[in-house]
Amino acid sequence: MIFGLGSGLGFVYWHSKRGDMVLQPAYPFVGGRARDLYRNLCSNLGVSVRVNKTSSKTRAYEALRDLISENIPVMINVDMPQLKYLGLPEQAHFGAHCVVVAGLDEDKGIAHLADTMFEGLQTATLKELEEARSSTFKPFLPENKWFVFEFPTKLNPVEEAIRNAINKTAKSMLYPPIKNLGVRGINHFASEIVRWPKLFPPENALFRQLYEQSYIMIEEDGTGGGLFRYLYSRFLNETGELLNKKELAELAQRYHQTGQRWTSIAKFIREIPEDTSNVYEARKLLLEVAREETEALSLLTRIFEHSTFS
Repeated sequence: MIFGLGSGLGFVYWHSKRGDMVLQPAYPFVGGRARDLYRNLCSNLGVSVRVNKTSSKTRAYEALRDLISENIPVMINVDMPQLKYLGLPEQAHFGAHCVVVAGLDEDKGIAHLADTMFEGLQTATLKELEEARSSTFKPFLPENKWFVFEFPTKLNPVEEAIRNAINKTAKSMLYPPIKNLGVRGINHFASEIVRWPKLFPPENALFRQLYEQSYIMIEEDGTGGGLFRYLYSRFLNETGELLNKKELAELAQRYHQTGQRWTSIAKFIREIPEDTSNVYEARKLLLEVAREETEALSLLTRIFEHSTFS
């Protein structure tokens, strides 16, 4: 439910020609979650959020320590490979990952972190945390950000929040501002993936890890499988039951099937080093997914565009 209320469904395919981007050296990034999930969630529910950032590592730590001293957990952005507990290769830079700092132990020089990829709290050294917060690897810079939330005495009605969330998701996916995002981005990915074996020869060990890393980004790495589509399917099911809208059950099933196609795409990508013809199978499924998501999101828009709730 939280994923859907945060208008979390999205898509991005980003390939910079520069070597300082998400995955070194200049690897493409494939993502299926809206970047501003936390902002969307707060906006839809009526929660205020203030985003702070600073170029000073000292200022960033002092702000964190002050809030923790008041027993306020703090959400921050981090560049994932800098946190050793994640076990990621140095090339897998992604600075928009969010963790919550639950506590600091300055005597031991460690921080206790809540990370969606783990059930229990994880530990990182204060040095790791500093480097993860101040990383300069583009395009997703953590910028020493920390987030402060203010909760109202009463949240927006859940029905209104759901309608706004779904309409926002549909708009961002169907009418993205650039070709790298939304349904346009999926079609763009389909045209680009056939070039991967030439751009990133899998016989080269440096490039070979791209295919495994892309599989992880789609099927693992906190996506819930199927590039977040299984999560969105469950949200639609829950919403249908809550609002007594039976037509959402069919759309939930369609999004589950879309998730299965994304799982298949991930597997084809993973197997490209063994058989480069898999790029054509992946391309075929990507084009199918783009059509399916366009149809499903258009139907969702029609269901909710005139909905009113008492």
